[in-house]
Amino acid sequence: MENDRKSQIIKAAVKRFARHGLNKTTLTEIARDLRIGKATIYHYFKSKEELYYQTLEYDVSLFTEDITQIFNNKEIPLKQRFIEYFNYKEQVYEKYKVLYDLITRHLREETLEKDILILKKLLQNEENVLRLVLGSPQENKIGSTIQLSPATLIMQSWGILFWNKLNAITEQGNQVSSKELVYKNLDSMLNLITE
Repeated sequence: MENDRKSQIIKAAVKRFARHGLNKTTLTEIARDLRIGKATIYHYFKSKEELYYQTLEYDVSLFTEDITQIFNNKEIPLKQRFIEYFNYKEQVYEKYKVLYDLITRHLREETLEKDILILKKLLQNEENVLRLVLGSPQENKIGSTIQLSPATLIMQSWGILFWNKLNAITEQGNQVSSKELVYKNLDSMLNLITE
């Protein structure tokens, strides 16, 4: 019962923080959404900030589970799993708005130390998933110049997300999408590994 209530509070807070952000969300609103007293929230969380960071941790764990499921789907070829992974990352804004907002705050250099720790956890979890799929960078060394690194793929995939957001505001519809470029690059790298 205790864990259920805490989980309910976190889920309600995720929705509020996603809609209104940390500064405009109040514990009173979250309590009202759940039809509980604000004191109940304080029973589980010392402050709004603690609840906020718990929502970020919650989103990181859900995101990690989602990409793990993508890569564990042995019914589709490895290359297709990577394509699904890149496509999934483009949905982060809709599915994990609180996390997306944290990343954009970091890009604007508006993050605190605790924010950075959560971002590091996100990237580390993601790298652990990709490392299971690809092995360590030393195992993937191909020739002397090409290396399929989990960290490189992670940064490329986050880059696609933000490149597309920025590209959407331009009126140049005839540009080659970054996704196509990454797919070609990924296709070449995966072909080298599977040969």
